[in-house]
Amino acid sequence: MNKISGLIDHMLADPRHGWSIGTFGAVGEFMRDEDEDVRFVRDGGAVMIVTPRAGISVHTVPGLQAVAFDTLSSDGETWGQSVAFCLDLPDEEMDHAGVSWLGKDAEALRKEDREADLFDLGVGRGHVRFCARTSDAQLAKALKGLEGKNLFGPEGGAVMGEVLRAQPHRVVISPVGRVEVYAPIPLPGGNSPEGPHTHLLPKMVASGLTHAANSPIPKGLQPVLHLHPRSPWRDAMGMRVPFDVELDGLFEGILAEFGLPQDRLVRRSVEEAVDTGSSPEEFHWPETRRGRTEARIALRRIARTRPDRAEAWRLRYDRLPEPDQEAALHA
Repeated sequence: MNKISGLIDHMLADPRHGWSIGTFGAVGEFMRDEDEDVRFVRDGGAVMIVTPRAGISVHTVPGLQAVAFDTLSSDGETWGQSVAFCLDLPDEEMDHAGVSWLGKDAEALRKEDREADLFDLGVGRGHVRFCARTSDAQLAKALKGLEGKNLFGPEGGAVMGEVLRAQPHRVVISPVGRVEVYAPIPLPGGNSPEGPHTHLLPKMVASGLTHAANSPIPKGLQPVLHLHPRSPWRDAMGMRVPFDVELDGLFEGILAEFGLPQDRLVRRSVEEAVDTGSSPEEFHWPETRRGRTEARIALRRIARTRPDRAEAWRLRYDRLPEPDQEAALHA
């Protein structure tokens, strides 16, 4: 647990990296600019960061596991990085049947928000609640009228106008902490603001998934916090930049400690085959989806420094983009 606590503490202190709490289709994302006003508090084992746009509070709990993995980018050349902090799925499903009033938000990160009403919107899964917090009496009345009802049902649709008018804070809560987003909700047809924001996508929520199906989370676990390390290929706006060796090395250390054993085996087998001059036609290509993804990432890593050695392999195995369910959250 000390290693996980140390990782969380170290990465939270670095504004290059992002964080999220959520389930598939209902996510709160925290990020901050390097020059942004920030309140950074360590209280015992908890770390809290608050900016004018959002806040995050994280602490570890018994049973927390870290799962680090690479992700395949659809540009045919690069890759991304992620760490999922997971708990065992609850034995009994938490009640996410409909909207429910949770009372005043006494755990709010800012003192001025602790008298506001907190509503579970009923769209979370397992350990995670996706909530709205408001001091607007009209919105609070409308949400109390939805008690036990589906936010995405006919009655819920009628309330969405009030939500857009009142612009409540979004608060996503798990057993290890919370993400609070104060930035405005975009109007229909608008784009999510740069920086901290939330996603609430009915079709994805309806899938009932706790995470994207192509995330290599071991069976029986649920992510309750995600770390999104800055990609060595991209800046804070997602634009391509010269490869950052320091950022890559940082995540390689995380992979060495918290990566999946099967990913290590696949990567090692690909690297050994390429290094020894084996023919790509004779190589036993992984049979699982995750294995194929990791093998393609291994080829891209080789191609970055030795493109001639990887060319024939990539022509055979790394020509098609990988479908990415998680990317749909950012469409």
